[in-house]
Order: sequence, then structure tokens, then C-alpha cells
Amino acid sequence: MATTLESSTLAGAQQHERAEILQLTFQRYKYMLQNWWWIPLLTTAVGLGVQAWMVLSAPPQYQSGGRLMVSGRIALPEGAVYNEEAANFFGTQLELLQSSEVARRADARVMALNPNLEKVRVRLFASVIPKTSIFAVTAQGPQPQQTKAYLDAVMDEYIAYRRSLRSDKSEMTLSAITDQVVDLEKELRKAEESLFDWQKENNLVFLQEEGNSAGVYLAQLNRTMANLQTEYQLLETLSLEQNLERQSKLDRLTEGNTDGVSAMMQGFGPAADYLKARQSLQLLKAQMVELRVNLKDRHPKIGDLQQQIAMQERLMEIYQGQTAEQFASQMETLRVRIKNTEASIKEWEVKALDLSRRLGEFERLKGKVERLKGLYNRLLASVQSVDVNRSIDQDVVTVMEYGSQPAVVRPDLGRALLMGGLGGFAVGLGILLLIGKLDDRYISVSELEAHSDLDVLGQIPRLKASDAEPLVENDERHILVESFRNIRSSMLFMPEPGFNPKSFLISSAIPGEGKSSLAMNLAITMALAGSKTLLVDGDLRRGRLNRHFSVAGDPGIAECMKGLATLEETVSTTSIPNLSFLPRGKAMAGGAEPLPGAKFSAVIDTLHDQFDYIIIDSCPVLAADDSSAMAPLVDAVFFVVRARFTSARLFIRSLKLLAVRGVSVRGLIYNCAEMGSSDYPYYQYKEYHRTAGAASEQGSRGRLGESEEADEEAEEEERV
Repeated sequence: MATTLESSTLAGAQQHERAEILQLTFQRYKYMLQNWWWIPLLTTAVGLGVQAWMVLSAPPQYQSGGRLMVSGRIALPEGAVYNEEAANFFGTQLELLQSSEVARRADARVMALNPNLEKVRVRLFASVIPKTSIFAVTAQGPQPQQTKAYLDAVMDEYIAYRRSLRSDKSEMTLSAITDQVVDLEKELRKAEESLFDWQKENNLVFLQEEGNSAGVYLAQLNRTMANLQTEYQLLETLSLEQNLERQSKLDRLTEGNTDGVSAMMQGFGPAADYLKARQSLQLLKAQMVELRVNLKDRHPKIGDLQQQIAMQERLMEIYQGQTAEQFASQMETLRVRIKNTEASIKEWEVKALDLSRRLGEFERLKGKVERLKGLYNRLLASVQSVDVNRSIDQDVVTVMEYGSQPAVVRPDLGRALLMGGLGGFAVGLGILLLIGKLDDRYISVSELEAHSDLDVLGQIPRLKASDAEPLVENDERHILVESFRNIRSSMLFMPEPGFNPKSFLISSAIPGEGKSSLAMNLAITMALAGSKTLLVDGDLRRGRLNRHFSVAGDPGIAECMKGLATLEETVSTTSIPNLSFLPRGKAMAGGAEPLPGAKFSAVIDTLHDQFDYIIIDSCPVLAADDSSAMAPLVDAVFFVVRARFTSARLFIRSLKLLAVRGVSVRGLIYNCAEMGSSDYPYYQYKEYHRTAGAASEQGSRGRLGESEEADEEAEEEERV
């Protein structure tokens, strides 16, 4: 169950990622089309103009048309040899009609029949009239007579070239088949000679009869061998009494045999004597039993009978020994017979195999001769068919209509303009796609979040030049005010336990991204919330924040770090409550060495004790090394990214440069966001701000470290 849930979650995440990538791509190319719409319009106009000029300035063209009837069905006597597939026939013939070989022949024919005509380029068009076997052929050229003559020559040369192809094919086929017939005839003769030589050396009838006899005799030997082995195993396994009993039963069933063993049971020999003695002994014992019924053991008759029994038992022992010797002799005879039979079987097996091999060789030679004869006859029939096909013209290729009188034709202006407009528009779209690939500027906050691991703390809307003034108390630009409040809250309430920053450095990759205006308005927002805030102009080369507060730029932080002035002499108050300002001081030269970081750190430590928050506006990271030197000495660094201005390549290079100094950027601020886009939330609820009216922060004495809920409650009370 857990595995299924994980799989579904992963699939959902992948689907969401694909949808987000698709949305970002759509936004980028929508922006490209909105800003560079004139490119496809310009290329479309150029395409229309070029096509119109080509059509209007082109010399007159003359057109002549004709018709050909072409059939691909060819019936040959005694079987088809030359055939073309119907599915590919008409396409093949169209390509053949418009081939370079036919064109070359047609040019030569025109020049030979009309030497006074000037050779010009004539275009040929051919198509199949639907549901017919007729080709419509059209020629266009700058001269009427040349055009008609070329069309007629093409149709005639096409027919001649097609016939020559079929004739060449028949010649090649006939030559190839003839060569095969010659080779096959040689091979057939060789096979027949081999069969004749075999028949001279072997008598086929004798071999067949001898093979059958050898098979029958070998089967008889195998049966005899099986019987002898069975008899030998029985004699070896059974006892004397069991063998005698078995042979006695066998004699009664067969009334004689040929193995030389059962003859002993027919009234003579030790075995027969042994059986008779055993029978007599049994009779004597039976008499003894009858006498003992009426007589005692000491009676003379019983004594005589006992002597006869003892004599009969001794006689049986003698016969038994003789019988055992006779069985041993019989077993030896069986062993000899088995050995002789095995030798006979091996001898006849060799003979049978030799006969089988010789008969198989005959069948192989005979089959080869028959196979070669069949193939030879088929090739002879093919030679005759190809020869007949070569001598009969069966192609149905006829010129139905030769070229008509040439008529002046003009290109279709509407179609030409349509193609030119579509081509120009496609070129314009291609240029837009190329610009979209090469332009790596961020066009939306979603794109910035997709390409960066840093959090975007907030967005600043894009303003008109007339609305770019710093924030003031009771400012009517509610969307702008809410944007800076959101950034302020995101900076101060970052989800990091034990982290309470007081000094913030605002920087960017290159000049022009709005970091100075953002730092100034952010400091004003913090001051209006009741926090004692200091704005520091840390751009020691081109800082001009003092102009917004009507404060002299000299002395400033540069003099404080050099020891030429104190903070009391340089820090001045502004018209904004709770906001103080520290100018940059005397501007540093472009090639001047940056001030030591230890002095800057001492100044920041002193200011920490005097203010709640310090906002430092620094120079761009890639413009000078000042920001990289100041960044490790403040609590948090935030980076400004300007929409449709900041290059992703330069942005990433700036972050890497700060990372080398051990600086971790806490977050990003997206400047000049498009208020009409779905990525900018406050613009979607602008009516809320208009209805609620301006929200004054005057009289709010709470510290900025309090929660956002307390700020909203204070603002609501002030409105009431």
C-alpha cells in the first residue's frame, strides 16, 4: 500500500513538473511575441513583396499540353516473363517520363529536327488523370515553338526509351538464362556419367535381392541369439530340480525340440534315469507308509523295504551328479553357440550396411539426375518464352494527343502571395524562436523560481516614470506599499530558528536592476512600521541616495571608515519618522583600492547598537569588488533580479562569486514584475485596496519584530 502511494505521489509530481515547464515555455514565447511582434510582421511583408516582384517581373511563359495512354498489363504466350506491379507502375512511369535520360534525348531530338531554334530551359509536368491510364503532360517555356517541340520530343523519346529498356531487359534475361542452361547441361552430363559408371560396377537386381535376403537372415540370427541367451541364463540361474521340471514341461508341450537339451527327458540319459529313480523312491516311500499302518518297524518286510529305499537314494545321488555334469556340458555348448551366433550377426551386419550404402548411392545419383533434368527442361521453356516476348511488341503506350498550340500563362498571383506570406511568417517565427533560445533574461517570477534554488521573498511591480518616487506616509500607491510590506515581513520572519538579522545588504549582478530604489523604499517601509532604521549608501563609487533626502553626500561612510569623520557627524535624520540616512561620502575613483573590511565591520558593529535595522545599498557584484567585501560582514544578503533585464548567465556568475567569499544569499527580490500577470498576486485584488482606502502607519509604535497579525490589527484600529 505504501509503495502504491509513493508511486502515485511520484507520478503526480512528475506530471506537475511537466505542466510547469510547459507553462513557462508558453509564457516565454508569449512575451517574445508581445515584444517582438514586428519581426514576423516584417518578414511576412518581405515575403509578400518578394513574391509579388517575382510574379510581376517574370517574363511571359508559354504552355503546351499533350496526353499519353500507358498500360502496364502485358500478356505473353505460354506464361508471363515480363511483368510490372500495378501498385508501383504509374509512379515508375511518371519518374521515367521526367527522368534526365529522357530529357537529354528530347533535347537532342529537338536540336536535330529544329536547328534554328535557340536552346532554352523548358519545364515538364506530368500527372495521371484519375481513374484512367492516361498521362497528362504539360511543358512550360519562354518560347512557344521550343516548348511544343520539346513536349512532342519527350513523349516520343519516352516511348522509345521504354521499349529499349524492355528489349535490354529481355536480352539480359535471355543471356543469363542461356548461361545457366549451358552450365546445367554440363552438370547433367556429369551426373548421368556417374550413374552409368555405378551401374557398370554393380548389379542393381542382385544387390536388391541380396539386400532383402541379408535382412531376413539377420533377423533370424537375432531371434536365435535371443533364444540361446535366454536358455543359458535359465540354466545358470535355476537349480537342478527346477531345470529338470522346466524341461519336462517343455517336452510335454513341444513333443521334441532342436536345442539338444530336452532330448534327455525322452527315456534315456542321466536326467531320465534320475527322474525314474526319484519316481521309484517315491513309490517305495508310499509302500513304507502303508506297511507301517499294519506292521511294526522290526517286521522283515519293513526291513527289506528300508534297504530298497536306501539303495534307491544312493542311486539317485549317482544320477544327480551325472545330470549336473550333463547340464554343465550343455551350458558350455550354449556358450559356444552364442559366440558363433554373435560372430555371424556382426558379419552379416557389415554385409547389410555395405549393401544399404551401395543402394543409397544409387538412389542419390538417380535423384540428382532427375532433379537436373527437371530444372533443365524449365530453363529451356523460359528461353523460348523470353525469345517470343522479345519478338512481340506488347506494350500499350500510345500518344493520344501531341502538344497543343502554346498559350501564354501567368503565375497564380494569389497562390504566390499566399506562399510568400506563409514563408515570411515562418521565417519570422523561426527568428523569434532563435531569440527566445538566446535570450536568457528572466521574464517571470515562476521562471526565476524554476531556475534557482533560492526563495523569492517578494515582487516589486513595474511602475511608470511618474510613479517611481520614494514611498511616503499615507502613500496612495497601495499595491507598491503592499509589495514592500510583504518583502519586509519575508526578510524579518525567515524560517530559521535563532536567526534575528539586523543588518541587510541589498545587491544585484549589474547596474540598472533597481537595487538602490528597493533599498530606499524598504528602509522607508521599516521606518513607517515604527522601527528605528538606518539607510546606508554603500555604493562607494556611484551612490546617489542623498539626492532623495536633500542631504549632502560628503562626509559619509567612506570618511568614517578612513577615520576622517564620526558617525554623529555623518548620520542625518530624514523627513520620514524613524528613518536615518548615512551617505556614501566622497566617491572613490574607478581604479581605487576598496577599503579594508575590518573598518567596515567596526562601523556596522557601532551602528547595531544605535538602530533596530540597517539597510545597506551596495554596488553591483560584477561591477566592483565592494559588495563581495561587505557581504560577509552583514547579517543577511539579498539579491535583486529585474524582470526582462537580468541575464541568467550573469546572475549565476554573481552568486558563484559571492559563494567563493563564503556568502550565502538569503533570498531574491523580483523587481519590475508585470502587474497584469498571474504571478503577481496583489494586482489581482487591487479593488480591495481602493475600497479600504489608504492605510496610515502613523502612530504605530510597535516594534517591527512583532507578528504580522499585530500590525494588521493596529492598522485596522487606525482606520476605524
